[in-house]
Amino acid sequence: MKILLYGGSFDPVHTGHLIVANNVIEKLNIDKCIFIPSNITPLKNSNLKANNIHRYNMIRESIKNNSKFEVSDFEITKEEISYTYYTVKHFKELYKNSELYFLIGTDRVKDLQHWHKIEKLKELVTFVFTERDSEKLENIISHDDFYNSIKYVILKLPVIEISSTIIREKIINKKSIDYLVDYNCYKYIKEHKLYEF
Repeated sequence: MKILLYGGSFDPVHTGHLIVANNVIEKLNIDKCIFIPSNITPLKNSNLKANNIHRYNMIRESIKNNSKFEVSDFEITKEEISYTYYTVKHFKELYKNSELYFLIGTDRVKDLQHWHKIEKLKELVTFVFTERDSEKLENIISHDDFYNSIKYVILKLPVIEISSTIIREKIINKKSIDYLVDYNCYKYIKEHKLYEF
């Protein structure tokens, strides 16, 4: 089995996340994509607006009609920093005979070599690099020998200009978020009055 792990803040999860995950599934013949909302993200200043339960539930609502999508509470149930190494190790033990892939965008590719226990992590997983902005991944990778020591694939996917920040700002400013989030997620946000001041 080929399993894609997709970690992030997902504050909130949006259609860009879902489209990217679906594209990777199709390109790499992935059997299952597991969304993993983080608790505290290392190497990134994140001031989460929605709590762990809401972020988990928004993903659950967004993916419930896709049989290849799942959501895990592995990181949010731990009151600690969400280090990818321990997450991947957990799923490697859970799915012993599976190939694990870990999806990251351009911004995280740049700091990958500084990730916690990267020397051990790189033995467990194949990284899937997707472009998120105009900066070409090949330019980043070609200037550093570190990338020769890891397993990775680069996928050329459509760059989707949606961000969780934009969605939160639209909600604050009473603007429409139609089509930016899954409709089930939209209903959940409305019901729980998330991101509103």
